[in-house]
Amino acid sequence: MSEVDLSIIIPARNNKAKNASIIKMIADETRDLDVEFIVIDLNSTDGGVLDALNMMKTGNLKGSVIQCGNGTVCAALNTGIRKASGKYITFVYPTRLYKNYINEYFHAAEEKQAEFVFAVPSSSEENHKDIIPEGILGTDIVVRLIRSSIYMDFTAVLFRRDFLLKNSVFFYEECTLGYAEAFIYNSLLHNPKAAYIDMEIKRDYVNSLVGSGNSGATNNCFERLDAMIKVYERAKSLHKNDNVLLEAFEYQKIPAVVINCIDKLLDEGFNKTSIRKLLKNKGYEDYLKITASTDDELKKKVVQWKFVPWLYK
Repeated sequence: MSEVDLSIIIPARNNKAKNASIIKMIADETRDLDVEFIVIDLNSTDGGVLDALNMMKTGNLKGSVIQCGNGTVCAALNTGIRKASGKYITFVYPTRLYKNYINEYFHAAEEKQAEFVFAVPSSSEENHKDIIPEGILGTDIVVRLIRSSIYMDFTAVLFRRDFLLKNSVFFYEECTLGYAEAFIYNSLLHNPKAAYIDMEIKRDYVNSLVGSGNSGATNNCFERLDAMIKVYERAKSLHKNDNVLLEAFEYQKIPAVVINCIDKLLDEGFNKTSIRKLLKNKGYEDYLKITASTDDELKKKVVQWKFVPWLYK
């Protein structure tokens, strides 16, 4: 298949009629681009895939539906990356849709020859042009994300396809929570040429699929932690001399994710003794490290959990 401007990858599992409305919405927004739609079906049983095919056919749109069995969303997204033929790739998550941003992302990528595009809204308190200078390294973006000096939505980004393939950047297929975050971090560790758009992208609640809740949160939080530990290991492998980057992971990001897991377990009714035993058995308590640069609130929670757990929460 010849290269098109943009491949739009949509994982689908029982999305009902939303598949068709999502494709129509994006097709209307990108009518001036040469776009292909890649719907990755995760063993749907509701006929929504047929709606997607009919929409592509009646709208004379390029695209296909690929059966991916009863696997994870990450497996579906990886299949989409491998099957895509676009110069650029973006991912559309049916439970988290946004309005009218893809065209601007594409044109920013072309204008700046970027390999990674994201949006940062303006703030009356901060000048993002100072925070995100031209030519900023991906590793510096990671540090700013970890330190919360910038924010991006991990589900609304655009990549140059050959950048992902050249660096073998894929989703962690076993991960069901935080996989987009881990994917973005892994991508940035390879220092793509980045471009950002000063805009606030808005959610599309009309066409979005309603989420099914956060079932299995206990297991999921550890999957997110395991994924972030893998990202940290990759950071050490690729940038062993970048102390700022590695310390941001070691003393901020990883302990923050551990604390998040602790909070989830407490919310689900686990007692503190059981949680401490679980963390010790899994080796996760070793990641509860802090230093002077650790965020004050996180530092307080880590100290309480480690030394005076009866005061925690």
